[in-house]
Amino acid sequence: MNEEMARGFTLLELLLVIALIGILLAVGSWGSSATLRDWQMQRATQQVMEDIKTAQQQAEQLGNVTLHNGHLQVQRSFLVFDEPQNRYALYRWQDNNSNGTPDTGEAIQLWDHTLPTGTHFGWVADLDRKACSNPVGTPSNAVTFATPDYPPCNDHPCIKFDNLGSSVIGPGAIYLSNNDQSYALSVTRPGLYTLCKWNGEKWQ
Repeated sequence: MNEEMARGFTLLELLLVIALIGILLAVGSWGSSATLRDWQMQRATQQVMEDIKTAQQQAEQLGNVTLHNGHLQVQRSFLVFDEPQNRYALYRWQDNNSNGTPDTGEAIQLWDHTLPTGTHFGWVADLDRKACSNPVGTPSNAVTFATPDYPPCNDHPCIKFDNLGSSVIGPGAIYLSNNDQSYALSVTRPGLYTLCKWNGEKWQ
């Protein structure tokens, strides 16, 4: 063994190796974190889309009327969004008093879901195009469906489905974000969804 090999590493060389290892670990950790956040965003968007499909299917199965105590009652399904809480729930409404208007106590909650951790209803800063066909302008709300004042909507954005799974109070869009990136889901009629991602300049 020659003298050069026998002397081992100097303190400076050891410090350089430790610094390089630290840099590699930091880069790897950052990459893993970014990948995880992107996966959470995709999962949240896919979850909302699948839940809307499920709500439409349940509305189709439920139908517009039901027989109760020998009388036909009108019924509908409502998907109600609670933006501040990052939640949304499906309700079944039956017109128990036959007055044609949803009243308190007539809706039953079927299920309630929350967005995955790290995601919320909203969009990143400087977004200036509406989903997903890119009309100019910042979205008015994170969920742009109508907000009826009657239950179970109670001034929250909601989708009122008929027996064909169509929204009877208009189309809308749902914006999701994790503060670094945004996705949008545009819903017009059963089976027609447009999913897009904000690239910093436009939806694609």
